[in-house]
Amino acid sequence: MGCTLPELFANRTRANTEYNTKTKGKIKLIDSATTSKSDVESYCKKYKPSAIIFDQIDKIKGFLGDREDLRLGSIYIWARELAKTYCPVIGVTQADGTAEGKKWLTMENVSNAKTAKQAEADWILGIGATHQDGFEFIRHLHASKNKLMGDMDSKPALRHGKVDVIIQPDIARYLDYKR
Repeated sequence: MGCTLPELFANRTRANTEYNTKTKGKIKLIDSATTSKSDVESYCKKYKPSAIIFDQIDKIKGFLGDREDLRLGSIYIWARELAKTYCPVIGVTQADGTAEGKKWLTMENVSNAKTAKQAEADWILGIGATHQDGFEFIRHLHASKNKLMGDMDSKPALRHGKVDVIIQPDIARYLDYKR
């Protein structure tokens, strides 16, 4: 929406109207701490989405495993199958403690994963940040995995690209960083 939370909450009715106008009602936000595998599958059957984005995919309920890494691996296998059945799936997850203060995150920095999460992903984008003075609002994007070949206009050298951006945390946006 391009506004801060206080601006958004100052007039929720107007914000909802503007959101629905901009999205034409095509973006469904489901915000629940108890979302399960079966909930997601029901939503997919009902809405027939063009894209699915999970904020904190690791928290989806309904998966079992003898160990946490196996449980998490089953979530990512399921998400891949969901993508094959319905549409592209983007799963957001955390980096682990080794990522703290690191500029370019790699697949090694994915939280609670040695290989399972990485194996199921077609691409992985790490968002790094350093503690260097003057760079508090700079983030470093790194496509550490990219199995997607692109099209005729794609530049193979950029498949695993790195780019710096400016974060606007008050409105949840990134801007191009011009040095």
